[in-house]
Amino acid sequence: MGWSISHGGTPRGTRSYTTVDNLFVRLKKVASWGQRRTLKPLLSQRSGEAYFSVEPRTAADIGATLIDLALFLPGEWRDMAVQIGQSALRAASANEQWRWS
Repeated sequence: MGWSISHGGTPRGTRSYTTVDNLFVRLKKVASWGQRRTLKPLLSQRSGEAYFSVEPRTAADIGATLIDLALFLPGEWRDMAVQIGQSALRAASANEQWRWS
């Protein structure tokens, strides 16, 4: 089981809850207080909870923050943060909800 993220955040179906939780732990370690506040709509979610969505403007802020923080993450974690960040930016540029289910 895992998250399916709209706008290309999960190109191969889903990302496991454990993998996403581990990404969030890594992001918290490198994020400033302000960046954590921006990421709160993501970081406050628990694995396996029901579907949630993020408004386009908030998705834009989250996407930019994820891409900024990706620079401080190693290899696959960096790639995942960038991919999820880009999906948030695509949702925002289309003025659509960024959906996680």
